[in-house]
Amino acid sequence: MAKENTKNTVKKTTPITTKKKLKKISKPMAEEVQEIKHELSEKKSELKATQKNNLNLIIKVVAVIILGTGLFLLAKKYRGVFIAGMVNTHPVTKMELVSRMEERYGQMAFDEIVSEYLLLDAAKKNGIVVSPKEIDAEIATNEAQLGGKDALRQMAKTAGIATEQQLRNFFSLKLTVTKLQEKLFPETVTDEEIKKYFDENKEVFAKKKIEEVKEDIRTQLLQQKVAEKFSAWFTQLRSDAKIVNYLTK
Repeated sequence: MAKENTKNTVKKTTPITTKKKLKKISKPMAEEVQEIKHELSEKKSELKATQKNNLNLIIKVVAVIILGTGLFLLAKKYRGVFIAGMVNTHPVTKMELVSRMEERYGQMAFDEIVSEYLLLDAAKKNGIVVSPKEIDAEIATNEAQLGGKDALRQMAKTAGIATEQQLRNFFSLKLTVTKLQEKLFPETVTDEEIKKYFDENKEVFAKKKIEEVKEDIRTQLLQQKVAEKFSAWFTQLRSDAKIVNYLTK
């Protein structure tokens, strides 16, 4: 009986002792496992962050390349908008050109624009309209007088009229002025005025008779009368207008 009890005791105590020892050994191992898991998790997070940063960097680089290429192509296509020309490697910008022109010709150009606006406003108030057909006819008349299309364009260029639209605008304004003069100042020239002018300027007409130059004199005197009255009228119109010039310092 004693032997049996001893065997039973040994059988019972041995597993318990082993279990206790396993528990003591497994605790530090579990902590190491947790630490390893934690390190792996941190490395994984670092790797993800690195990958994300690399991706962001790649995206930024690609964006810069695309934007730079786009700006280069845009600048090349529309370089005339920003750059007037080049002197060796030095660009002449439009801003620089405009600034220089403004200094030298700004006041004169400003006065021309003011005059155009005042005339166009006066024409509108008086119901005066110039049609495209009238402009075409005026251009054709001037071409015939000057010896052709090219001759007119060449003369226009010397006056600073470079494009076809500028030419049409010029003749449109010219016709507007003529119509204003005719409506506002319907002047007449008498035969006595014609004879007086002829007698005072016989040397100009050489040996021609008054009947030969009568209508030419009438037209000339009429233009002088209208021009004088129109000039006085326009001077007053400009004086009454509210004009603000920011070019003056």
